[in-house]
Amino acid sequence: MAQRLAGDGLAVTEELTLLEGLTRDIQESAMAIRAQPIGSVFSRVPRILRELTTSTGKHLRLDVSGETTELDKTVIERLGEPLTHLIRNAVDHGIEPAAERLAAGKPAEGTLTLSAEHRSGRIVIRIADDGRGIDRDRVLAKAIEKGLVAADAALSKEEIDLLIFAPGFSTAQQISNISGRGVGMDVVRQNVKDLGGRITIESEPGRGTTFTLTLPLTLAISDGMVVNVGDQTLVVPLANVVESLRPDPHEVQGLGATRAMINVRGRFIPVLPLHASVGASGAVQHPEQGVLIVVETEGAGRAALLVDAIVDQRQVVIKSLDTHYRAVEGVAGATILGDGRVALIVDVDGLVAHSLAEAGATDARQNSPLAEAA
Repeated sequence: MAQRLAGDGLAVTEELTLLEGLTRDIQESAMAIRAQPIGSVFSRVPRILRELTTSTGKHLRLDVSGETTELDKTVIERLGEPLTHLIRNAVDHGIEPAAERLAAGKPAEGTLTLSAEHRSGRIVIRIADDGRGIDRDRVLAKAIEKGLVAADAALSKEEIDLLIFAPGFSTAQQISNISGRGVGMDVVRQNVKDLGGRITIESEPGRGTTFTLTLPLTLAISDGMVVNVGDQTLVVPLANVVESLRPDPHEVQGLGATRAMINVRGRFIPVLPLHASVGASGAVQHPEQGVLIVVETEGAGRAALLVDAIVDQRQVVIKSLDTHYRAVEGVAGATILGDGRVALIVDVDGLVAHSLAEAGATDARQNSPLAEAA
């Protein structure tokens, strides 16, 4: 209502401001009613571990923290399955038998750590084990055998770790009721993605593996910054936004053939033109002509998104693109603005990671001996 009145040139009245405050109070009360502690999911884990201890013969200890952390009821209901898969995977593939642990100088009892915490408007859940870690040579060999990657592919540690999420992938020597059937980890990633979240892996050989799930507190509503990019209107989730700024020309420096960096208080971060990622036309091309939104991501650090202008900050109702269209890389969903227009909600983590990888590949191709010879 406020947006429509402002669009018609009518001043916002005191009564409308009061109505907006009351509406926000009602909404926050409704969200509080829907919020539940994640302990209801964590409470199932001891039973799962007892079953796994019986079937594998391994000795396990469970450390749990953050079980009072609250999130939306819908997220909690859909969190059980991916959490169960990750725990079964940690026990079967990660934690070694007692004899092997003792030989490696570890205690005979393996430790599984489960934690949850709020961070920047999202919930971060960690499932960590002190086992053998990911055998990257074995994972890569299995992926080459299954034709998932080329035999001469040069992959980073992170890229090899992500291969375990490929459909049908398993490194189990024999099929059991716990693993080996090639289903599980790809289901985990899809479930987390359906919840609007991301999953990352950290693994150190001989020290263990940590899976980190970053999820929204609710599936329905998100605080966002409405921005204009050429002929497009987009929403950048406020949970990722650190600050916005108008750069001076001397603050932006070129890097390689296609990239630019900006000096933000002595720290250089990459500048990513948002119009290039969403295919907008008529957008500003130079950082000093627009606005840079500095965002924080889980895996790629900070980046500065170049937009034409910041229009507003408001709460938006998230509509899934997967349901009505299909999954689009760099897009977390869509929303309908107050004036009836549809605006895409940016998946900041996915978009930044993809844009940086693409820019790095472009620079590598242009700096290759073949490119120089041409």
